[in-house]
Amino acid sequence: MGIEKPDMKSKIAETAAELVLPIIQGIGGYLVEVNLRGERGTKILEVFVDTDAGITADDLTTVSRSLSEQLDRVDFMPGKYRLEVSSPGLGRPLKLPQQYVKNIGRKLDVTHKTSDGDAKMEGILQAASATTITLTDKKKVSVAIAIADIVEAYVVPSMQTLDR
Repeated sequence: MGIEKPDMKSKIAETAAELVLPIIQGIGGYLVEVNLRGERGTKILEVFVDTDAGITADDLTTVSRSLSEQLDRVDFMPGKYRLEVSSPGLGRPLKLPQQYVKNIGRKLDVTHKTSDGDAKMEGILQAASATTITLTDKKKVSVAIAIADIVEAYVVPSMQTLDR
């Protein structure tokens, strides 16, 4: 008994992803990631969603309610769990090409594969496509990096106050 096997966790996450996709598409969004963490009695199903324009609290509520109803209907996981639907936030790595496009103009901290091993670069995201991003470092040197070579990429929070 005890902890679920990794393949069981991935199957549960896969099922949740299949159920949430039509819901997210209904709000013009996309699925970033689904995680199942915790152990028996304290399981948490995390669903991270976003839109190109940024996701609203109302969008998250809509997705959460609809997904909860779907999950209850199919009884996809034994035992109790807590569902958390949220946007990825600054502390989460960028996973999808859409996320890079959305963050053009922001500073990124990127770890990527090179022929010499992993390299780290911090720079302003100048361009992004489905396959490549372009960063410009402090010395104004631009570097193109294939998304497939990115190990991790995070948005670096700006310390400036934003006027909105």
